[in-house]
Amino acid sequence: MIKKLHSLEDDFNLNKAAAIIGLLTLASAFTGFLRDRLFAGHFGAGNTLDVYYAAFHIPDFIYNLLVLGTLSVAFIPIFTEWLIKDKKHAYHIANTILNASVLLMAAACLVLYAFSVQLTRLLVPGFPPEKFAQTLMLTRLFLLSPVIFTASNVFGSILNSQKRFLIANLAPVLYNLGIIFGLLYFYPIFGLKGLGYGVIFGALLHLAAQLLEAVRLGFRWQWAWNIRDGAVRKFGKLFIPRIFGLDTSQISLLVGSVIGSLLTAGTIAVLNLANNLRAVPVNVFAVAIAVAAFPVMSEQYIKGDHEAFSQTLGDSINRTMFFMVPATIFVLLFRAYIVRLAYGAGRFNWADTTATFNTLGIFAISLFAQGLLPVLARAFYARHNTKTPVIINLLSLALNIAFSYWLGVNAFTWHVQISIFNFRMQTGGVEGIALGFTIASLINCAALYALLHAALSKDLAANSLALDKFDASLTRTTAKILIASLAMGLTGYAAIYAFAPLVNTRTTLGLLVQAGSATLAAAAAFFAAARLLKLSQIKSVTAVIGRFFKA
Repeated sequence: MIKKLHSLEDDFNLNKAAAIIGLLTLASAFTGFLRDRLFAGHFGAGNTLDVYYAAFHIPDFIYNLLVLGTLSVAFIPIFTEWLIKDKKHAYHIANTILNASVLLMAAACLVLYAFSVQLTRLLVPGFPPEKFAQTLMLTRLFLLSPVIFTASNVFGSILNSQKRFLIANLAPVLYNLGIIFGLLYFYPIFGLKGLGYGVIFGALLHLAAQLLEAVRLGFRWQWAWNIRDGAVRKFGKLFIPRIFGLDTSQISLLVGSVIGSLLTAGTIAVLNLANNLRAVPVNVFAVAIAVAAFPVMSEQYIKGDHEAFSQTLGDSINRTMFFMVPATIFVLLFRAYIVRLAYGAGRFNWADTTATFNTLGIFAISLFAQGLLPVLARAFYARHNTKTPVIINLLSLALNIAFSYWLGVNAFTWHVQISIFNFRMQTGGVEGIALGFTIASLINCAALYALLHAALSKDLAANSLALDKFDASLTRTTAKILIASLAMGLTGYAAIYAFAPLVNTRTTLGLLVQAGSATLAAAAAFFAAARLLKLSQIKSVTAVIGRFFKA
């Protein structure tokens, strides 16, 4: 099977690449769902999960700040350029960046370890002594993972640059399996520390898979440290400004950790569990499309083919909206079923379920914007422009923090009724934090799109027809997607009530039958409407899936 998938990658096509990434990301989401369900059922939304999730924040912050979404977007355009010019020198550049980045991350983690007591106290000021000590212990253990993931990210960038998406996107599945192994086998032996061992084991699996594939493609490690190389210096110029472009979701979780530690036990757990569900459609669809399009847009911009660049960008936006708009409607409609089926077992009680699906519902309002952000940001990075998205991101982060704090510590009642959709809830605490994140995401997306469109207008000044084609395609496709999504929502809502008398909704099986049947009806309505409206994405999706399984 692996051999066949490699042949798919060799015959590169953006649709095929997005399908490979999306399907493997879906596998990662499934193992992540299994991981979270096991944790939620085993511990409930209480002190243990608060400790576990809070302990990730310092290691995740430094990794996301210095590497994730930072290293790859600076590395790929440069490595791609040199692969075309001189493959041997491209790997020399990769070795220099690998060595420098791993050493930098190791040094940063040592500093964080030295100040871990003070930093942990800042992040969880409301934790009692025993809970604080447990968080500190896991935080120190988790600080090994950013070093491992830094090396893994370089190898993943090497694979993505050469359009080898299989192993790079299989690695997160191995990471989740390592964590699950830790819960099932290390935890009974070592207690809470065993959960930490599982995380490190999963990180090592993540690294090993990508290292072996990079070696197969020709990578050989060497002690390269040519930081004066022009390409390495260019990497630094792209890399350093991007540090300030940290994903707003990470800041939201950090803010949530601080506020949540002052609130009731389980607040941090609920925020993280809802966020993990929110991330599924974004990662499966939007990030997959953005990752596949990024090296293509990088090549097109290097060659000066602005018309092809705008076409790839427009196709990526349309494809993202094709998935994210119905995903927004779906999550809003089925949020209670999603949470009950995902986590409603063991010690995860009804109060935990209610808080989680309320939080998920607020996250869902801006799902389409969250999905567009990876595509829009990578379009800037492909143009070797990191400053613009960094400035916009910093402004949105400031708004995120302000709104999350204000809405988190104050209670508000929200009631929105549009036709059949009756959305009423009281926000404050974890729901308020989610609302702050949602507002910031919408503003971030709108600002990035406006500035990117202005840049495209300059590029295509000599070819106004190309810009008109870009605008018309987005407007027409978005309108059709909204109509199809509305048909999906109406059908799904009706199906929920139609199937309710036929099943016992107090059982997991009954809920699964009701939600599954309503989901199938809603999906059928969306696809039927999409075909009727002649959405081109419906043909490409079915064609790619067909070729994928025939390969």
